[in-house]
Amino acid sequence: MKKSDFLDELRLEVGLAYDYANNQDDFIVRVLKTIHAHKKKKLTLTVHTYDNGYFRLTYALGMKGLTQFEENFGHGFLLVDRIHALTYVRKYQDHAMFLPIHEKGKLVYIITIRLFNSNYEVTKQDMIFSEELIHFIEAKRSAF
Repeated sequence: MKKSDFLDELRLEVGLAYDYANNQDDFIVRVLKTIHAHKKKKLTLTVHTYDNGYFRLTYALGMKGLTQFEENFGHGFLLVDRIHALTYVRKYQDHAMFLPIHEKGKLVYIITIRLFNSNYEVTKQDMIFSEELIHFIEAKRSAF
C-alpha cells in the first residue's frame, strides 16, 4: 500500500472517532486507538495534559516494556510547554512527534507519537497528516 493511500485510510478512520465519541476525552482516546491499530508493533502514543506548568500522563498505548530513555525520548530536545507547532525528533531509527493541542490559545494537551527501531520513513506527507490531525482535534473538541 502506498503511503498516500495509507494516510487517506487513516484520515477516514480518524474522522469516525469523532462520530462515535461521547465527550472530549473519549474523542482523543478514540483517535489514538485508531492510529495505534495500524502500527501496533513499534508505535507508542501518549496524551499528556498540561495544567499550571505541569504535564500529567492521562493516556498511553504501547508503553508497556519501554525503558525510561524510550519513555522520555525527545523531551530533552525541547521545552514541551513552549511547543506551538508540530515538532519532530529523530535519532537513528527512533522517531518522536509532539502534537500540541490548544484551546483558546492555551496549550491543553501534548500528543506524542513515537516509533522505535523503525524503518518507517517519516516524510512531508506524515507532517501534513499530523498538522491536519492537530487542527481536526482542536476543531472537533470544541463541538462537545
